[in-house]
Formats: sequence, C-alpha cells, structure tokens
Amino acid sequence: MVLAWVVLAPVGRAAEGPGLALQGRWSAQPPDTQVIASWGQAFDPQQLHVFADARGSWVSLRPARGQWPTGAYVLEVRSPGLQAVSLHAPGAMPRTARLGANAADAWPMHDSLVFPLPALPRDGGPLLLEIHSGGVIAAPMSFAVEPVDGYLRDDARWLAFAAACLAVMAAMALMALVFAFDLRDATFAFYAVFVLAYALILSIQCGFAYDPLGWDWIAAAPREWGRLATAVSVVFAILFLDRFAHLRRHAPGGRRLLVGYAAGTAVLSLAGMLPVAAPLVRALVNPVLILGGPLIVGVAIVAACRGSRYALFYLAGWVPLLAVTVLGSLQLYGLLAGWTGSGDAALAAGAFDAVVLSLGLADRSLALRRDRDAARRLADIDPLTGVWNRRAWSDRLAQLEESARRFDRPLSLLFLDLDKFKQLNDVHGHEAGDAALQSLAQWMGRVLRDHEQIGRYGGEEFVVSLPGTDGPRAMQVAERLRRQVQAMGARGGAVTGLTVSIGVATLRPNESTADLIHRADAAMYAAKAAGRNRVVRAEEGE
Repeated sequence: MVLAWVVLAPVGRAAEGPGLALQGRWSAQPPDTQVIASWGQAFDPQQLHVFADARGSWVSLRPARGQWPTGAYVLEVRSPGLQAVSLHAPGAMPRTARLGANAADAWPMHDSLVFPLPALPRDGGPLLLEIHSGGVIAAPMSFAVEPVDGYLRDDARWLAFAAACLAVMAAMALMALVFAFDLRDATFAFYAVFVLAYALILSIQCGFAYDPLGWDWIAAAPREWGRLATAVSVVFAILFLDRFAHLRRHAPGGRRLLVGYAAGTAVLSLAGMLPVAAPLVRALVNPVLILGGPLIVGVAIVAACRGSRYALFYLAGWVPLLAVTVLGSLQLYGLLAGWTGSGDAALAAGAFDAVVLSLGLADRSLALRRDRDAARRLADIDPLTGVWNRRAWSDRLAQLEESARRFDRPLSLLFLDLDKFKQLNDVHGHEAGDAALQSLAQWMGRVLRDHEQIGRYGGEEFVVSLPGTDGPRAMQVAERLRRQVQAMGARGGAVTGLTVSIGVATLRPNESTADLIHRADAAMYAAKAAGRNRVVRAEEGE
C-alpha cells in the first residue's frame, strides 16, 4: 500500500489539473490599479517562478478567459518554501500566511498556502499578492485557483501520500536504531540519523511539520532548524557511506574528499545562523549542495568498481534522491519551471532511498550474523574431531539441566574414555591416535540422536548428554555404544583393537552439573579399574 502511494500519488495529484487558466504579472513595485493590465512582467502562474527581491514582490493573477466563474474557490500558492505571502483584497485587510504561521482564516497548509475566496473579483479584476522573500531562500512557486471540492480532494490525496513517505522513512530509521544497539554497529546509527534528518528537512519544506504534526517549536525557527537538519543530513550521509561501503579500503582518496566536504557543509550551514553571514550562506548553500551530489556519487562509483558490494546499494537508493535534490536546486535558477512536482518527487525519493538502504543494511546484518555465527562455531567446535569442545558442551549441558528441572524430566550423562589410547600413540604415532579420535567422533555423531550432544572433554575423553533419558535407558545406550566400538575395533581401520570404558550418571535433585560430570567421570574410572571395555553406572561405582 505504501509503495502504491509512493508510485501513484504524484501521478494522481497531477491528474487533478492546475485549476482555472490564469494570467500572471509581477513586479518589485506595487501596481497602479489604473494600469494593472500592463503593469510589471508577464509570467505563467501554472509554472514555477522565483520571486527573489528582498524588498518584496507583487503578483497579480487574472482569469485567462476574462471573467472569474461563480462559486466557492480557493487560491493556492504551491511550494512557497519559507516565504510569506499576503493576499490584498479590495476593501479588506491583507491576509498573510507562511508555512507554520497561517492567517486566521487561511486553511491548513499541506505544501501550499491556501486562501479561501468566498467571492472572486467582479469584471475579471485581479487577485493581488505580495511575496515576502527577505531573509529566506526564495523558493520557486506556482499558483492555482480551483474549486473547493477539487482542492480538498487533491489535498487529502497529498496528505496521505506525504504521511506514507515520511512514515516509511521514520520506520526504517527506527528499525536501524534497533539493529545498531543489537549489533553494536554505528553504521546503522549513522543511517538512522541521516534518514531522520532528511525527513525533517522534507517535513519543514512541505509544511508537514506544522500541519498535521503541529510542531510549533520548529514553526518558531524554521530556517535554523532547516540549516541544522541539512548539516546533520549531509554529514551523516557521508559517515554512513564511509562505513557502509568501506571507503577506507575501497576508496581512501575519495573518503578524504568527502570528509572535507562534510566538514565544509556543516560549517557553512551553521554559519548561516549568524546574521552577518546569512546573506552569503543563502547564496552559497545551493551551489555547494549541487556540487556535492556528484562528488558523493563519484566516490560511491569508485568504491563499487573496486569491489564494494554495499556501494551498489548506496547508489541505487541515493542516485534518485540526489537527482531530485539537484533538479530541485536548479529550479531556484529558473530551470525546469514546468516541473511542479519536485516536492512530491523529493518525498517519494526519500522513502525509496530509505527502503533501498534498509535492504542493504539487512543484507549487511545477515552477513555480520553469519560471520559472527561462524566465528562462534569455530570457538565452540573441537578442531580435531568436529564435536563440541569442553566449554561449549558444558554450556549446553547447563541449559539442558535447567530445562530438565523446569519440566521435571530426567537427564543422564555418559563419560567415555578410549582404552589403551596411550599405547596406540606410542606404537603407531600421534597421527594414528588422531585418526582414531576422529573416527570415533564421526561414528557417534551418526548413531546418536540429534539432541544427544557429544563433546570432547579432553585428550581421549568424550562426553554425551542424554536429555529425557533415565538411568536404565542411559545404561542401554552406553552398552550399545560399547559393543559397537568393540565391533569396530575388531574389524580394523583407524580404531583397530580399541575399546571404550563408559561411566553413566543421572541428574539427582538439587545436584549441580559439575557434580553430575564428576560422578560420571568417577564411574568411568571405576569401569577402567574393573578391567576396561565395560559400562558402570555412577550409583554402582561409588
């Protein structure tokens, strides 16, 4: 459902149409009502236009067909950024609104400033707007006059789309934080901060942070929060790429360039908070972001060409986001004026990037878990015989002991020792002894059940846990093992002439696993003392 919104919502929104056909003119000077038809410069209100005069810009909108229709309409100023817009209606006080601070009678701001128009001017008179661009980056905006029902339908579609995109980003970030704590890997934390910061940028730009979220603390200082979010987003995107794609190994030179770029972007964004530096920052921030995009992509391509699998994930998610960001920045300079869906595309690209990078992180987490499990298995397995080593087997015995007591089930233990093993080593060498141990371990692994775990306790000693098996049954298992080892020794091979002595013990109430092992060990020595090649139960051997 979310993916459907991401793919279809921009198309559906565009399909609603631009509203009434309009003619527009603008100037830095307020119009003379007597000559307003020829005042200022003409522009197409349905396309994006930048009004960057710090003193303010005036816009008049007229119906292309000469007369306004009757009925309930709204004036929509689309994608205004941080600029404030005032509507000057004849005989009424100006109504001013900006994202985060609407006029009293302006409607909720979902990527637009919306002024209700109970009655349109008579005789095709103009709608007069004042654009306040002082102290902010002038965003390219467009205008529409449309019926109330059409606007409400369009706005509801956009609201659902924006909520879905931002929810995807938030969900992916929160999931990454869980993995960061679980795997103790800062890569996931860097990704989470980057995604959340970018989601905050988008929510500020489109007004979602103000309505419906109602974050007044951002509405009070949108420029400062926007600059901070931009700096955090760029820095953590690069930190994430560095660790995710292993730039230190695959692209060390590019890594140094990106670190320098991240530091410069952070300084530039923070400097914008100083009044004396703010005009220079506004002039530089977009060119810096435009130039930084190809740098990030270039370094990721180099890392991918040098064998970084995760650089490919980064490129797959980042390139669409970067393309939308760069194209949106170019609109500030009057390019791509007809593409009015850049804001929606940024939301969709942000959600797409979050999903793709999350898939890459999921792949990375699986790889980390596989490596960790492999390392743990190597640490738990006896390298000669391939069965559990003493520590790992003891840990599992403790788990079996806890389960046996919880469910009131028996637990028995076999302690095996190859007879005359030292003599085998002395006569035939240690290689023959190793072969005998390997053959015995492999054979027991085939004949015992999966839950009957085998461990090498030391030297030629083996232990077998028998969960759910009482003393008499454990004696039967041990006797069968003894007879089959004797038969194997009679047939020749690596265990020629070998036999085994086995001690059997069953867990007693309130007995520790250490005591259980000790009793089984003592029973095995009792079997040795009684002539070897036999089974002794601990209770009989004490």
